[in-house]
Amino acid sequence: MDTRLAPVKQVFLDMDGTIYHGSKLYPTTLPFLSFLKSRGIRYAFLSNNSSRNTQEYVDKMAKLGIETTPDEFYISTDYTIDRLKEIFQPGAKLFILGVKSIFPAFEEAGFEITDTDPDAVVIAFDTTLDYAKLCRAAYFISRGIPSFATHPDRFCPTDEETFLVDCGAITAALEIATGKKLTVFGKPDPGLLRSAAKRYGVEIGEVLMAGDRLATDILVGINAGVLTCRVNGPGADTTPFENVEADIVVSNLGELQKLWE
Repeated sequence: MDTRLAPVKQVFLDMDGTIYHGSKLYPTTLPFLSFLKSRGIRYAFLSNNSSRNTQEYVDKMAKLGIETTPDEFYISTDYTIDRLKEIFQPGAKLFILGVKSIFPAFEEAGFEITDTDPDAVVIAFDTTLDYAKLCRAAYFISRGIPSFATHPDRFCPTDEETFLVDCGAITAALEIATGKKLTVFGKPDPGLLRSAAKRYGVEIGEVLMAGDRLATDILVGINAGVLTCRVNGPGADTTPFENVEADIVVSNLGELQKLWE
């Protein structure tokens, strides 16, 4: 057994490129999750992808053969809401550039969604993006209204013949157009991992962060001071990132399981 894994009580897993790729579940995923359960080690899924709400992730997992509950996910939308609740009073008005399925989570947290006179702007991974919405967001940002992005990813991995322009690229376009900088949440912001650890009742020293992207999954772990594991198999984002290295590198979660056994 790799002794560095001995203190781990909670594993946070990235999703696309780590447990599945697009619509394909990696064969080592289910055995690894069963292994964790057999050891009494909890796990939850951490994703920057804000193009789905939590229930949509539960449904996607079910189609892949993984039974989950909403409380097993902490995504960039959740962290954005947690941070905005620290900054703004209940009832604050938000303009959200994002898919409508994420709106209820903000409303349940006490925010009002508006297209006019917002207190803040939130930029998410909007797969329904159109030019009018982009311009509306730019208008509010240009006026100096506090503006936030759910995460910095410039593209989203896919196994389809397309290229998915993600929140970070949309944010970059708005920053260039307006000359304003947005506050960006999501991985690698260490606050996300610390908030997740607090939510699940574990200490930072009891956490393992596993994912494929050095610039987000691994860097968030390094920034938060937790043990990190890079999963470097087919479909993983192998883009190098200067001076960022994971504590453990494996080709799949099955190899991580062997190190743990």
